Amino acid sequence: MSDMSRRTFLWVTGGSSIALVTEPPRKLVNKLIPKVIPPENIRPGSWTVFATTCRECPAGCGMHLSHRDGRVTKAEGNPAHPVNRGALCPRGQSAPQGLYDPDRLRQVLYRSGGASRPSNWQDALSAISTRLISGGRAVILSSLQTGALAEVMTGFASAFRGKLLFHEAFNYEPMRAAHQELFGLPVVPHHDLENSDYILSFAADFLETWVSPVSYARQFADMHGFRQDEAQNRMVYVGPRLSMTASNADSFIQVPPGQERLVAATLLKLVIERGWQKNDLTPFRGALDGMLKGAGQVPAIPEATLLQVAQAFANARAPLALAGPSAAKGAVASDTALCVALLNYAVGAVGKTVDFSRPHALSRTAREAELAALLGSLGANDVLFVHDTNPAYSRNGAAAQLRRAGTVVYLGTMPDETAQMADWVLPIDSPLESWGEYEPEPGVRGLMQPGMGRIHDTRSAGDLFLKMAGLARRPLSRKGSAEPPADFASWLKAGWSAPGGEAAWAGALRTGGDWSTRPKSPAAQPALQAKGGLRFAAAGVTPLPKPDQAELWAWPSIMLYDGRLANRGWLQEAPDPVSFVVWGNWVDMNPRQAEALGIEEGEMVQISTATGSLRAPARITEEVGLQTVAVGLGQGHTALGKNAKGIGANAFLLLGGVNSGSTFAPCRIAKVPGGAGDRMTATAPTRNQLHRELLQAVPVSELRVMKPGEGDRLDLPLSKGHRPEEDMYPAHEHKKHRWGMAIDLQRCIGCGACAVACYAENNIPVIGKELVRGGREMAWLRVPPYRMPGDRLRYAWLPLHCQHCDAAPCEPVCPVFAAVHNEEGLNAQIYNRCIGTRYCSNNCPYKVRRFNWLNVEWRKPLDLQLNPEVTVRTRGVMEKCTFCVQRIRQAEYRASRERRQLQDGEVVPACAQTCPTGVFTFGDLLDPNSRVSRLAATEPRRYQLLHELHTKPAVTFLRRVEVELG
Repeated sequence: MSDMSRRTFLWVTGGSSIALVTEPPRKLVNKLIPKVIPPENIRPGSWTVFATTCRECPAGCGMHLSHRDGRVTKAEGNPAHPVNRGALCPRGQSAPQGLYDPDRLRQVLYRSGGASRPSNWQDALSAISTRLISGGRAVILSSLQTGALAEVMTGFASAFRGKLLFHEAFNYEPMRAAHQELFGLPVVPHHDLENSDYILSFAADFLETWVSPVSYARQFADMHGFRQDEAQNRMVYVGPRLSMTASNADSFIQVPPGQERLVAATLLKLVIERGWQKNDLTPFRGALDGMLKGAGQVPAIPEATLLQVAQAFANARAPLALAGPSAAKGAVASDTALCVALLNYAVGAVGKTVDFSRPHALSRTAREAELAALLGSLGANDVLFVHDTNPAYSRNGAAAQLRRAGTVVYLGTMPDETAQMADWVLPIDSPLESWGEYEPEPGVRGLMQPGMGRIHDTRSAGDLFLKMAGLARRPLSRKGSAEPPADFASWLKAGWSAPGGEAAWAGALRTGGDWSTRPKSPAAQPALQAKGGLRFAAAGVTPLPKPDQAELWAWPSIMLYDGRLANRGWLQEAPDPVSFVVWGNWVDMNPRQAEALGIEEGEMVQISTATGSLRAPARITEEVGLQTVAVGLGQGHTALGKNAKGIGANAFLLLGGVNSGSTFAPCRIAKVPGGAGDRMTATAPTRNQLHRELLQAVPVSELRVMKPGEGDRLDLPLSKGHRPEEDMYPAHEHKKHRWGMAIDLQRCIGCGACAVACYAENNIPVIGKELVRGGREMAWLRVPPYRMPGDRLRYAWLPLHCQHCDAAPCEPVCPVFAAVHNEEGLNAQIYNRCIGTRYCSNNCPYKVRRFNWLNVEWRKPLDLQLNPEVTVRTRGVMEKCTFCVQRIRQAEYRASRERRQLQDGEVVPACAQTCPTGVFTFGDLLDPNSRVSRLAATEPRRYQLLHELHTKPAVTFLRRVEVELG
C-alpha cells in the first residue's frame, strides 16, 4: 500500500480540485482520479456497515464492521444476532487492532538453518504440494471451525490419508465426559440463565470466558435485575478465587482448588436425603458416599450454609448449576462436572434450563487423549498443518511433539510460538478480511464477510487448502458438485445459495447470517443412561503441611483469553476487573501465608510445580484462601509481538502437558532473592471508598416499599434545577438538547468492554506499562472496583467518565477557555485552545481528565484504525469523555436531512452500544419522555456522584440492590 505525506498531498492538489475516491473493499489503494462507476454501496466520507461474525473466541457473536474510505475503523455488535444482541466484550472490541497489528505476518517465511527467511507463495505452495504428492500424510490441527472451512479441511485431510482435529486450549472436556456418561451425549449444552431463578456456579466464570460470556452477561443482568413484584433471583458461587463472576454473586463460598466437587457432591447428597429431588437418584447414593468418604470432608463450610443452599436450589422454580472453570481438565474437574450434571438432573433443570438439543460448537473440539494420540503419532512422512492455534504456547510439552512431523506448515496471522518453529509460515487473512461462516449452536449460522481489502500479502485459509489440493492433483469439490470451485468464496456462497438461491445469500450478507431455524424451546429431558454404577476418578485430598506449599489455581484472562490476544495494546492496558493490574500477570496469595513466608506486596515470588516454574510479583489478598495461589493465563509469550513478548509469565508452564491435562496442581512458593523481575502495575490505588459513598447500594427489602419518585433529590443540570440561593452563576440555557446519561450499577458486572470501546472510538493512545505506572494513563472511561460494606469480601464496579456538569469546576479555572459549556450541555474541550496548564484536571473532583504528556506515534498500519471523525490529540493537550459528540452530530445531521426530530435512543455512545448488560442509558434531559429523564425523575435508586459538591452532573447513577442469602 502506497503512502502519501501531507506535504505531497497539498503539492498535488494545490492547483486543482481533485476528489479522493477509494477502491472497493477488496483492494485498498490510493487513487487521485475519480471513478467513472463508483463502488456499489460505498460513498467517500460516509460510513458503510458490513455484517460478519466475531472469531476472537469460540462464542461466535454477531459483529458489524464500520467501514469508511476503504478501511475498517470500529467493530460493534450485531443487534439482530441472537447470541450477543448488539453487544461485544473487550476481546470483540479489539478486533480492529488485530487487523492492523504492526507485528502481523506480512509475507511467506521459510525456516532454514534455524532461522526464518522470506519466501514467496509460488515456492511455498509448490514445495508443500510436492511433499503431499510424494505420499506425505496431511494432519491438520486447527482452531475451532464449522461450516465451509471445516468442510474444506475435512476433505483435504481425507484426500491425503490424514486427520483433522479442532484444538482449543479450553475444551470443556470434563463437562462433555460427564454428559456422555450420564446421558450418552458428549456435548456442551445450552444453558438458559435468563429464565433461571437460582444459579449455582462451581467456578464457572460465565461472565468472563466461560462458553459464551456476552450472551450469559446479558442473560444474567436480566435474571438478576430488581423486580418490584417478584422474588429476587439469586446466584451462589463456589470456588477458590474471588473472580469477577464470583463478586457478582449474592454469596461466595470459598474452597481450595478442586474442592468444588466435594461441595457439589454434598449438596447432591442433601437433596437426595431430604427428598427434594424431582428425579430419583437414590441408586447413586452409594457412589456419592464412597467419593465423599475417600476425598475427605468439605473444608470450613458451616453445615447450615450447605443445607440452606441445597434447599433453596432444589426448591427454586428454574434452578441451574454450572461446572467450571473454562480451563478445567483432569480427574478432579471430571468429578466436579459429574456431580453438577447429577445435581441438575436431580432438581429437574435438565430439559428446562439445560438444553441438550442445542449443543455448543465447543462440543466439536478435540479431547486431551485425542490430541496426545495425534501428536504422538507424528512422523517424518507427515505434513502437519497448524491453523490459527498456538499449541506450542498453550500446551506444556507440545512444541517438542510438533517437531516430530517431517514438515510443519503454520497458517495464521501472528508470529506466535508455533510459527517460530514451523518450516513454512503462510500468512492468512484476518477474520475481518475473510469470507467464512461459524455456527456456535444449531440454527445460528453466522456469515463472515470481509470488511475491507487485504493490507498485506496474505491469503484465505480456505483458498490455500483448495490450491494445495489442486497442485497435489487431488482437487476438492463440494458435496453434490463434480467441479472444483473457483475459490473458497464460491464454495461458501454455494452452500448459502443452495437452499434459497441468490436471495438467501443476499439476505445473509445484510443480516450477518441466518437463525430462522433456531429452536424456540428446550427439547425433552434426555433419558438417564447411567444406572448408579458411577466411579469417581479423583483420589482424596493430599494435605499440605508446609507453609511454602499451596494449591495452584490457573484462570483464563477476560482480556487475553488463552493468550491469543496478548499483543493488542488496548487489552494489555485495560485493567483486570478485580485486581486492576495492567501489562502483566501476578500471583494472588493469602495474607496469612504471605506473612508466614515473609513475602510482601509486589515482591517477586517463584511458583514451582512438577512440570515447570514461573516468577511473578505477589499480590497479597483475601480473594484467595489459605494455601491457595492463583495465576492468570495468557501472558508470558516468547514471541507474538512487541506488546506480548516478555510481558508477564506463562502460567501454562505450570500445568500438566498433553498427557495429564490438569489445570491445578500442588506447588511450592519461594521468595526471589533481590526481587528482580517484572513489577506489578495497577491503576486503582485503593478499593476503599474512604467513607465517600461513591458506589451506593440499597437493600432489596427497603427498595420494595419505595414508590416511583421517592429517593434522593437530584440537582438536575436544567433551568428548573437552578437555585439562586445556592448557585454562584446563572443557569445555562439549552434550547434544543441537554444530553445526559443514567448508569445502572445493578447491571454493571465490571467487564470493561465500555472502556475498550472508548479507546477504539475516540483514538485514545496506548502508552505502555512504564507511563501507566507513572500515573499517565489515558483512558477516558474507567471502571474501578470498590469493596462493598460488610464482613464479606465483595466488589462492585463504578463506571466513571466525565459527568458533564452544569456547574463544572473545570470550566472557570481554564485561562484560555478551552474547557467550555456548549449549547447542548456538553462540557467540551477545544484542543487548539488548550495550553496545558492542567488547572482543569486539578479542579475536577471526579478525576476524569487526561493530559497528553507526549506525541504518540501510531505504528503503521495502526493509524488506519483511527476514527476520522475524532481529532488525534498532541502533546500538551487535555482530553476527556465527550459523550461521543461525533455520534451526536452524525445523528443530528441525519435527522436534519430527513426533516424530522431526533428520536429517543437514536444517539448511542460507544460505551452504551457495546455494553453486554445494558448499564448505560443516554438521551436528552430536555425531553421529559426520554428514558434518561424518566430514570432521573422517578427511579427510587437514583443518586448523583459527590452530590454534596453541587456540580449538577448530567450523569445519574442507580444504586445496586443488596440481596441477603436466605
